[in-house]
Amino acid sequence: MSVVLRQAYATQGHAVDIKVLPWRRAIKMAMEGSVAGPLGFYSASQLECAEAQGVLSDAIGSFQFGLAQRTGGLPPWRDWTDLHGRRIGIVEGYDNGPDITRLLEHGLLIPDQAPSDLFSLKKLEANRVDYVSIDQQVFEYLTRKHQLNGLQMAPRYTMPRLPLFVCFNRTARADAMRAVLNSGLKRVNVRKIAQDYLRSSSP
Repeated sequence: MSVVLRQAYATQGHAVDIKVLPWRRAIKMAMEGSVAGPLGFYSASQLECAEAQGVLSDAIGSFQFGLAQRTGGLPPWRDWTDLHGRRIGIVEGYDNGPDITRLLEHGLLIPDQAPSDLFSLKKLEANRVDYVSIDQQVFEYLTRKHQLNGLQMAPRYTMPRLPLFVCFNRTARADAMRAVLNSGLKRVNVRKIAQDYLRSSSP
């Protein structure tokens, strides 16, 4: 997503300054709207941006969550009842989709919150959780980059593929840069940028 943003802004003659923070902290800082602070956060679903009371950009990509698990551990889940009573790693504040959210709200899943996907996957590798709710492409990237062993994605996804956005705060400065980004996104091929990046990062 960062590559998409840099290329989209570059078509409009702008550079973008990106800072990586824990998810909740990133949202808080972005939505404060301070004069010298960040203009927004990403990658946000529609629900995440609505909860932050921000304004969506045009789509910068997409996501589809599934469940990561240890290879040779629990059988791949087939029905929601297979997950009842299981400990699931989630990142605090993430939109995990309506079905996982429903199971968590009804106490049918045991949540184990972490500040990032990488922390959740390390807990899974250490057998501290049964599953991790995570995007397929993020899983593939992190396990490869950090050499996390013995993990796999279950074959069934937990939600449909949905678009991702930058969620801007409601300041005039942010609104102006949202318009610039949207213009730039019309001049780049978002899917091709993502595919090229993932291909170039493969071993």
